[in-house]
Amino acid sequence: MESIPTSDAQLQILKQSKMFENAPKSLLTEIGGIATPVSVKADERIMEKGDKGTAMYIIIDGQVRIHDEDLTLKHLGKGDVFGEMAALDSEVRSASVTAEVDTILFQLEQNSVYDILSRRPDAAKAIIHLLCQREKSIVHDVTERSFKVRALERELEIGRDIQARFLPDSLPEVPGWEIAARLEPAREVAGDFYDAFHIRTINRIGLLVGDVCGKGVGASLFMTLFRSLIRATSLSGDFRGWTTSGAGLSGAQNGSDPNAIADRQTLEDSVTLTNNYVAWTHGNSSMFASVFFALLDPKTGSLVYINAGHEEPVIFGANGITQRLAPTGPVVGIFPNAEFKLGTVRLEPNDVLVVFTDGVTEAADVAGARYTEERLLDFFVSTPDRLPTTLISKIMTDIEAFSAGAQQFDDITLLAVRRTA
Repeated sequence: MESIPTSDAQLQILKQSKMFENAPKSLLTEIGGIATPVSVKADERIMEKGDKGTAMYIIIDGQVRIHDEDLTLKHLGKGDVFGEMAALDSEVRSASVTAEVDTILFQLEQNSVYDILSRRPDAAKAIIHLLCQREKSIVHDVTERSFKVRALERELEIGRDIQARFLPDSLPEVPGWEIAARLEPAREVAGDFYDAFHIRTINRIGLLVGDVCGKGVGASLFMTLFRSLIRATSLSGDFRGWTTSGAGLSGAQNGSDPNAIADRQTLEDSVTLTNNYVAWTHGNSSMFASVFFALLDPKTGSLVYINAGHEEPVIFGANGITQRLAPTGPVVGIFPNAEFKLGTVRLEPNDVLVVFTDGVTEAADVAGARYTEERLLDFFVSTPDRLPTTLISKIMTDIEAFSAGAQQFDDITLLAVRRTA
């Protein structure tokens, strides 16, 4: 900031300020005599949050921004006052102030303010008037923001309810199988998603878990997009009334199981079409999701899957962990025409498949230590429970005990499938 001479025009502006609008000319002249006119360049920082202040400022010309880092709290212009509390009693600045354009200020130091207050009752009146106006403004701002916050909370409640309806109301009940799932959002809305549904035309159970990058509202909007696209494309045969004999699957003619060919085609089409749509249509958003999508044959226990950059699901049985299902392709939504390979595994009687998101392994305690994948795998090995509902509840209980009251950082999603016979 650079000092400049005081002019009659500046004193006239001082009279028009909210602080001295009713002050006599003699007081204005005296204020002009003790104030230091300073010039501030655009984008120059005038006050820094956390610094101890001893001066107040009156804007003679220009405009400033009161802010907390990148959050703008208020814009002030000609005649406005800021920093007055520090001039009365040395205070730590509660916010930063930056000039938005080239600006001229009157700077009043604490000692000068005390001196004029001791000699001029009309100056004290002006200060009291300013503080009263400031308190009224604070009450008004708090009230207005409270209404906005309540409206936003209501909108988030509506969004949470709508998003919840995108998750399945119930999971398939299939003889010889048990399926359970749970999603615990870290915020009002989630970026994780899961699904389990019956594809009747090929007699398969679709099993889906995904995790959209980021958090909050943006991730939740893309969560509904990814989940809806994958489910809709995989169920297109059901919607159209296709059958495997009429779906153009030539494998049935050479003795191959037409459903076995259809589930591979269904997986490839669903993930590839979803990937290309998001990458081409929403590429500028840079949003993507890790996805595990599998089709289960309930008769044989065969599981054909695509793991698109997701955490490796676990299969365990009476003898401990038997398999991990490693990624077979990249995340969905970034690379157009990405290749997604298929993996195949068979679930034997009493085997349990558990699919999870990184919110499980990255759950943290108050000291910042992570739950870790090792702890989760040890849990699978040590637990006698095989019932998916009970297993998921106990995993969540273990995570809560580990976190010990720490705030949940990320969405947590678990899907468990057990073959009982």
